[in-house]
Amino acid sequence: MQDGKVPVVHRSAGGILRHVSGLGARIKALRHERGLLQKQLAEKAGLTASMMSQIESGRLTPTLPTLGKLAAAFGISVPELLESPAGGRSIHVSRKREHPLVSFENCAERWIVLGAGLFEGKIRAVVSTLDAKARGVTTDKVVIRPGQMKLFYVLQGEVALRYAGEIHRMSEGDSALLDGGAPHAWDNVGRRRARVLWVILG
Repeated sequence: MQDGKVPVVHRSAGGILRHVSGLGARIKALRHERGLLQKQLAEKAGLTASMMSQIESGRLTPTLPTLGKLAAAFGISVPELLESPAGGRSIHVSRKREHPLVSFENCAERWIVLGAGLFEGKIRAVVSTLDAKARGVTTDKVVIRPGQMKLFYVLQGEVALRYAGEIHRMSEGDSALLDGGAPHAWDNVGRRRARVLWVILG
């Protein structure tokens, strides 16, 4: 999965930052494992020391390009950065507070990444959130190969799934199976926050 460019700062001290703290702690732990100072990691990743400090403390939510820079600096994949591998076990339990939150530039959509790094080193499932009347991220930022199927399931709210030039109105409990290689996105068309589950199959 790919995405936008500039990190987004969340100033709320509420639930969002609790999700971010697990990612910051993981980055800090990886940095310590490699014997790097915060400033050294920032230089390797092409980030400012201030940005690096905010990411580790959970005060800044990194976008996927920023996560890509950090992963490259560590010599690992983005899913491995988001969550440590299961280590050969057939089950890996992730607690709610540990799920990383990912944001996008110029878009209100937020992802809570589920089970990152557990399936062939790829992000396979996210819970995506949009506030009322907001538009979701476009597929130029979230690309998978043609023919690879995606499951879209509405957890909460009234949404519109845009797919290959068509618009499908959906509500809580509705689902769609679609080819992830075709243009697609979703919008919140309701008056309250909407949440959906995306799962890449195969």
